[in-house]
Amino acid sequence: MKKFILALTPQKISSQLSGELVLRNKVELTNVAELPEADRRSVCFFENHKYLQDLKNSKSGLIFVPKDFDIDLKPDTNLLLIDKPYIHFIMLVKTWLELCSSKSQGSISETAIISGSAKLGRNITIGNNVSISDNVVICDNTKIDTNCVINENVKIGNNCHIHPNTTIYEDTVIKNNVVIFAGCVIGSDGFGYLFYDGIQNKIPQVGNVIIEDNVEIGANTAIDRAAIGSTIIKKGTKIDNLVQVGHNCKIGRNSILCSQVGLAGSTEIGDVVYLAGQVGVAGHLKIDDEAMVGAQSGVSSSIPKKAKYFGTPAIDAGLKKRIIASEKKIPEIVKYYNKLNKKQKGK
Repeated sequence: MKKFILALTPQKISSQLSGELVLRNKVELTNVAELPEADRRSVCFFENHKYLQDLKNSKSGLIFVPKDFDIDLKPDTNLLLIDKPYIHFIMLVKTWLELCSSKSQGSISETAIISGSAKLGRNITIGNNVSISDNVVICDNTKIDTNCVINENVKIGNNCHIHPNTTIYEDTVIKNNVVIFAGCVIGSDGFGYLFYDGIQNKIPQVGNVIIEDNVEIGANTAIDRAAIGSTIIKKGTKIDNLVQVGHNCKIGRNSILCSQVGLAGSTEIGDVVYLAGQVGVAGHLKIDDEAMVGAQSGVSSSIPKKAKYFGTPAIDAGLKKRIIASEKKIPEIVKYYNKLNKKQKGK
C-alpha cells in the first residue's frame, strides 16, 4: 500500500480519465493498494478474472474495472469502467506522485556541505551529509538524498531525484526528470589499460557521462565516463539494478537494460532495444533498433535491427531454440552410433 499526502475523490480521478464512474458512496482516497490489502480509502484495479474472489472481498473505495464488468458483482463499491484498467491505474499513480511532489517544499539540511560556487534552483531538497562541489548546477524541483556526493562541474536538470549514497563524478550532465536510485556510481573512470614497457599503463579517462531526459537508473548501477568524448544514455531509457555500462557506450532512446547486464566499452545500443538479465556484450559492437537479446546471452557480434538473439555466443533465437530441442536427442544419437559402430567392428 502506498499512501499519499494529497487526498483525491472518485469524481476528481474520473474527470481526468476517459472512463465511466459508477458512484455508490462519498469517500476521500489517500492510497493505492492490491485488492486484498485495500481499505475504504484505497484505489485498486481489476483486470484478470483469476482475482475475482479478491475483488469480491476487497474493501477498496474505488476500483478500476473493464468496461464490460458486471457492476452488480460489487454493489456497494465505487467503480470506474475503463479500457485497460491496469494502464490507467498506473497513469493515476504517476499523476498522484507528481501532484504530491508539487505540494512539497524544498529544504536544505544543515549537515550538507555545499560549495559557494554551486548554483541551486528553486524548491531544491538536499538531504543530510550531501557533498556538493565547485561549479555544480542543480535546477528546479530536484531532490538529492542523504549521503550523495556530487563532484565538480556536474549539471543536474529539473525534477530529478538522486537517491541515497549515489556518487556523481565531475563533468557529468544529467538532464530533466531523471531518477537515479541508491548506490549508483555515475562517471567513474572507464576500464582502460595499455600494456607497454612491461606494465599495465592506465589510459586517462577524460570524457564524461550525459544522461538525457526521463531516464531511470536502478540501484547499484555503474556508468563509466568516456575515455574521450561522452558515454551517452538517451531519452526514456530504463536501466535496472546492478548494470555495468562501460566507457564510451551509447544507449539509444527508450531501451530497457535488465539486471546484471554488462556492456563493454564503446558498445552502441539502438532505440527500443531489450536486453534481458545477465546479458554480456563485447566491446565495439552495435545492437540495432528494436532488437531483443534473451537472458544470460553472450553477444560477440553485432545484432541487426529487430532481430531476436539468444545463447552464448548469441545467435538467432529461433535457430537457438531448434538447437536446444536437438540437444535432447544427443543421448539417443550416441546410443545409436555406438550400437552401429559395434556392429561394424563385429563384421
